[in-house]
Amino acid sequence: MRHASMQSSSSPNFSCSARRFLAAAAFVGLGASSFASAASSEAATFGDITSANGECVVGNPNTYISTKYLDWVWDNRIGPNVDVSKESNWKVMDNKNWIMDHIVHNNGTLNYCVRWDSIDKLSKSMASKFQDALTRQYKAWNHWLIGYNCWPHEEIKVNIVGFAVKDASLLDWTDDSLGKIYEGDLDNDGVPQCPQSCYRFYDNGISGWSDTSACKSEPFDVFLQPKKGLDGGFGYDYGQAVNQEDMLSNIDGDQLTIIAHEIGHGFGLPDFYEANEQPGTDFPNCLMKAGSSMTVTDSDGWMLRRVLEHLKPRYNF
Repeated sequence: MRHASMQSSSSPNFSCSARRFLAAAAFVGLGASSFASAASSEAATFGDITSANGECVVGNPNTYISTKYLDWVWDNRIGPNVDVSKESNWKVMDNKNWIMDHIVHNNGTLNYCVRWDSIDKLSKSMASKFQDALTRQYKAWNHWLIGYNCWPHEEIKVNIVGFAVKDASLLDWTDDSLGKIYEGDLDNDGVPQCPQSCYRFYDNGISGWSDTSACKSEPFDVFLQPKKGLDGGFGYDYGQAVNQEDMLSNIDGDQLTIIAHEIGHGFGLPDFYEANEQPGTDFPNCLMKAGSSMTVTDSDGWMLRRVLEHLKPRYNF
């Protein structure tokens, strides 16, 4: 399955989420979805540093992926001059609602709504693992941002603030200890959602962040949608939809391949499925080249750093 370019929504109305969802679809083949992560709490290598003394540290890779290939990805897949008539490309600079934008806006925090898109009952013991599982995926990505270009966040704190279900009987708990429970609020596709008034996003219509003052609980930035029977996953700035069965069976793994891949789309990184979407036949394995790696690699990390370099002028650090 392919994905198309799309821009951030100018309205928090989830009635448009089906359009956004399909437009940015990214299929990841199922399989072994849990591998040990290579990430650690320390920063990844800065490669050949190109910044002057006293400036924020930036550089170019000197192993694994070449600077030439890295620049090609920016120039031909996600930069300001890419051909967006090709549905696999998008312009990162045109969107101010990326996950990175949320992290900076929230000072290192991301709030999640879980949209339980299933007829299966979810136990509290299983649901209580979701937040830590998401945190591990962001740790793997943040490993490449720590210390780079003055990125100020040593960790990304994930909070699950709500569970949306069609019927509360699908949960085996009734209190709000894991986040507020929302019952029966469905989008146009019949998928449960947290209240639109609680969706915090960059609204192009007002050139600023959405007003969540009417939210009766905590606002959320992105969602996690475990969907029963879904082939692989979907992801963009709105969050991640993933195969429920695969996610639950691998929930204790260090790196959950499908979720981590879809988070990569939320950071603005594209898929690399076809030969013409890659800079060369020897383009190194990476998580965003589905099937070639189960974990975040140096290629993924350096592509994320390039995104930070170009988005940094909009941030105050």
